[in-house]
Amino acid sequence: MKKLTLAAVVAVVALALAGCSSGGAAPASTAAAPGPSALDGAGEVDITLWHGLGAVNGQALQSLVDQFNAQNAGKIHVDAVFQGTYDDLLAKYTASVKDGSSPTVMLAGDIASGYMRDVQRSMSPEAMAAANPGDLNLDDLRPAARRYYSSDGHLMAVPMNTSTPVLWVNTQLLAQAGLPADVPLSSLDDVARVAKQVAHKTGQAGFVQAMDGWWFEQATAAAGAQYCTPDNGRGADGQPTAVAFDDPAQVAAFSTLTDIYTSGAGLDVGTDGNAAVAAFAAGKVALMFNSSGAAGAIAKSGMTGYAAARYPLSGDPGSSGTVVGGSALWLSATAGDAQKVAGWKLESFLASAPAQEQFSQTTGYIPINTAVDSSPTEKSYLAAHPSAQVFLDQVNAVPQVPATAGCLTGAMTGIRKAIVSAMQSAFSGKTSVADALTTARAATADVLQQYRDQLGG
Repeated sequence: MKKLTLAAVVAVVALALAGCSSGGAAPASTAAAPGPSALDGAGEVDITLWHGLGAVNGQALQSLVDQFNAQNAGKIHVDAVFQGTYDDLLAKYTASVKDGSSPTVMLAGDIASGYMRDVQRSMSPEAMAAANPGDLNLDDLRPAARRYYSSDGHLMAVPMNTSTPVLWVNTQLLAQAGLPADVPLSSLDDVARVAKQVAHKTGQAGFVQAMDGWWFEQATAAAGAQYCTPDNGRGADGQPTAVAFDDPAQVAAFSTLTDIYTSGAGLDVGTDGNAAVAAFAAGKVALMFNSSGAAGAIAKSGMTGYAAARYPLSGDPGSSGTVVGGSALWLSATAGDAQKVAGWKLESFLASAPAQEQFSQTTGYIPINTAVDSSPTEKSYLAAHPSAQVFLDQVNAVPQVPATAGCLTGAMTGIRKAIVSAMQSAFSGKTSVADALTTARAATADVLQQYRDQLGG
């Protein structure tokens, strides 16, 4: 399916927000939460789960759904529906908000969080947990994931597949370039230096990252800067007013990434993350920024001679770090009470320690339930899979500072498209970083203003 253009993103979000304002007040996410008695006498309750997980990740999710259906036969049945890319999923959900056909549970991508909050069509996990004390214990959720899906101190959705940015290293190419496997790669400058040396010595690409806006958010957080202001959109007002792209540390990080490409050491795969993984797995590139969620695909490729390292920081470790990615489970506030409780039980199952351990070991995503950490089988798995230990250690070490919370706004999809378009021009050498960021600053200001106008702000 085609990805949405920037104009289309703004249009679909405007459609949904207009729908919320023109048809009366939107159901509040703080609506009264039903308890277990809502299932009494309801027979088998049918619910729907929409998601955007494909390939290995989608298969792992379907396996869990099948287990849930088997355990709840005659009581609850879940129909899990793959809706395409996260952009496609968001567009279809937006249309469902307008016509009243929303799924019971929506597994929405990370940057849809601001939009999902603003359309006010989801139940509060805190309210559902309080009304259903025998199900998910929210205190078991991993802090970094819980904080990402919170606004003004309140949890908006239940994290499901949580990823962290990783530096994937082809140790064989490092050796060909005369570099040891433990060559320093803890800073962005280290990455640039090694990438150039590999390209010079071997003729292979030194570095690759897909042109996804997530990577510019990671570079910003790793520099200790906030992506949007004020408060990364997470304060009481909840709506950022600017994405400035002018923090000196942030600009320096963007400039270092640009230099890798303009020097000829970077492999340009456009926006295709799968192409980046394919090139890395084929031994055509030494260093790759990609999600921990790529672990399953890399392992499935049969590649050997690689390792995962923490994402490099360019700021002080006490005030900089990474931002989690992935997606979270949003429970419909427009569903009937029986569907709400059934949906909550599905979310509780998917976020449970056994389900998260299975899902994590299959996909490379980080288990969001901290009870997994004490599992003997998980400890054995981590001992045999050092990459997975790297992912977990990085997420657990993220400082709880504004920079690492990530930017929360319903305009985030449009913001990502704006910065990607501008930085593609810089990476190709067609424009300077300064000019690219000026272009991105103007485009994101327009996107934010259009979104605030729709909200009545």
